[in-house]
Amino acid sequence: MTYNLNVQNTIDYLLSIESIYILILVILNIVNLCVFYKNKNVILLNGIILFVIYFLISKRDDKKILLLAVIHFAIWGVIIESFIINNSKNTLYYKDPNHPFNVPLWLIPIYALFCITALYTYNIFKILLTK
Repeated sequence: MTYNLNVQNTIDYLLSIESIYILILVILNIVNLCVFYKNKNVILLNGIILFVIYFLISKRDDKKILLLAVIHFAIWGVIIESFIINNSKNTLYYKDPNHPFNVPLWLIPIYALFCITALYTYNIFKILLTK
């Protein structure tokens, strides 16, 4: 299978305002983790606030679908990770998890961020490799 790379459209997508919003969201979440690493509740609250702001300023046409996908991915990510940690017989654990979960709840916005960036990466390759 041969692909003609669609470089100009890919560059346009990478330089779009939506790409800038996603980049800022990633950077601010990293800063949030680095600055507030000792307070898991502040990390969770800040992460949720960052996503609310992102969804308010984003011009995406598919915000409702994205929101459902992000919530679904984040909740299931935390549930599955909690299940794995619970069944690892103390091989895997977090230093300060939220109970009754075995994971800190600040992972919810992190899983949400992972979902958004995974979809963003998918779109980059879709644009790049579309004939």
